[in-house]
Amino acid sequence: MTRATLAITLPDEMWLAPVTRENPDATFRVLSALPAEDGAGVGLVEARGIPSDEMAAVVASSDALRDGDVLPAEDGVLVQFETRTPTLLSATRSAKLPLDFPFEVSDGVARWTLTATHERLSRLGDELDARGVDYRLERVDADATGERDPLTDRQRDVLEAAAAAGYYDEPRACSLTDVAEDVGLAKSTVSGILHRAERALVHAHLDS
Repeated sequence: MTRATLAITLPDEMWLAPVTRENPDATFRVLSALPAEDGAGVGLVEARGIPSDEMAAVVASSDALRDGDVLPAEDGVLVQFETRTPTLLSATRSAKLPLDFPFEVSDGVARWTLTATHERLSRLGDELDARGVDYRLERVDADATGERDPLTDRQRDVLEAAAAAGYYDEPRACSLTDVAEDVGLAKSTVSGILHRAERALVHAHLDS
């Protein structure tokens, strides 16, 4: 089993994205969340450092929310919500990977800590890529064998394809478009995968 920490950039259509970016000094914690049967998502968020009337205005005006209630709580407020756009929940559900709660959202970025097999983490990466969600792997702890691989299976496959095609040669023997055609993915998707893979390798090397 592998324990990983991912930084997920919330898509603009998610209701927590704008409010956390507009209130960088406030603290937002997602206490629970789960997909509903009709394709919606429901959950509970704790917010501190933002006035309750401002939070209520955010909930009332958000097009992403189908319903929401703001409740007083110690040192803050609780928001019970029902969202029309459960993008991240649908990704974890498709990957069959449960989230660890609570997790924090700050300045539009959610940080998840997950414990799962490398295969399921790789599947989650594929699901996030398919939905156009930007993320980065911040930390990967050693698995039961003591080995540590900072790359997901998909990142390694695309990176190996790019290297084999000569993308990292000097001078380059192929373009990013060529790599995208080789692996059957959109150019923007390949660019994001390679960027995250390169960043993960650099951090793994510097932290080793």
